[in-house]
Amino acid sequence: MANVLTDPPFAADPPVKLNVNAKILGLVIGILAIIGAVLALVALPVVFALNNVVNDTCRALNLNNCGTTGIFGLALIGVLVALGAAIIEAIGGFRMYQGDRRGKEWVIYGLALGLIGGILEIIGYGGIGGFIFNLIIAFVIYYLVVISRFPGEAPLVPSTGGGYGGGGGYGSPPPPPPPA
Repeated sequence: MANVLTDPPFAADPPVKLNVNAKILGLVIGILAIIGAVLALVALPVVFALNNVVNDTCRALNLNNCGTTGIFGLALIGVLVALGAAIIEAIGGFRMYQGDRRGKEWVIYGLALGLIGGILEIIGYGGIGGFIFNLIIAFVIYYLVVISRFPGEAPLVPSTGGGYGGGGGYGSPPPPPPPA
């Protein structure tokens, strides 16, 4: 990771320290990104339908064909950019799952591209509520990707044991037998 986007200053000492397995996170991101790509494919006919409604309204008002260029064109471009971003995120997520450290960069660049597509969709559709929700989700995913560690890397938080009662976790000696 070479730049500020993929290797931010807080990566070495994040404000919220969580031990996140990068392989598992990559699998989750890959699956969610495929679902996002399917939803972007579903959104394409919606953009075309809205464009058709605007064209029909313009024709009914004896105006020029005002729906084929301009705002709805940006919405269409935004949906296509979001589709591309979801595909890039899926590739990056599955690369992370395979243990490829460069998969993190793919996911981060996919998130950035998805936010650009979201801005274009805002201009086209006019609604900002969904974008704010997507922005929050993208930030959480970005944070988790940046702080995630692959197996074999030092964890952010030392393990204090695991299991019920704060025991030693896997590999620790068994507790002493109860008194008779």
